[in-house]
Amino acid sequence: GWVDDVELLPADEHNKLQKNIQPVKLVLLKLRKLGYKLIHSTTILLPAWHEILGDLRMTKTNMLRDVSTRWNSTFDMLEYSLGHRKAVDTVTQRQELGLRKFELTDHEWEIAGQLCDVLKLTLNRYYQMTDKSKVYRIAMVLHPRHKLSYFKTARWQEEWIETAEVLVRTEFNRSYLEL
Repeated sequence: GWVDDVELLPADEHNKLQKNIQPVKLVLLKLRKLGYKLIHSTTILLPAWHEILGDLRMTKTNMLRDVSTRWNSTFDMLEYSLGHRKAVDTVTQRQELGLRKFELTDHEWEIAGQLCDVLKLTLNRYYQMTDKSKVYRIAMVLHPRHKLSYFKTARWQEEWIETAEVLVRTEFNRSYLEL
């Protein structure tokens, strides 16, 4: 079964690790709670968020949220937040909105950037593993809900998307074309 190596650490090392990752947890907590507040306040915060985006000449979008059912949503939330830093800073600094407790310091923004970079490397390594399984890519392309849009939504490189499409066409031609 699955083993949690952190739980196997001696108490002093476990405590040191928890202390060292606390700033990362705080950054994630602030962004998660900010995203939740913005989306669930449709009469005050969400219109203010969209107004701020408009003032900054950014596309009016909702802040991406980190959800437990989407394993890469932490990366998506961080990447979105970093790309919308000016808007996040603005919305959290407007005192009348009551979001000051979610404001990130420069150091916290640096942590968010570093974590995003690490997660991107991890995701790319995971996506590269799919190169070892043609069946995975074919199944995703043939899935009625996903098709090629899955790979685009997951931000696969265009070359990887084209490879997935070629795999499906090649397998179809090999196995079914003459039926």
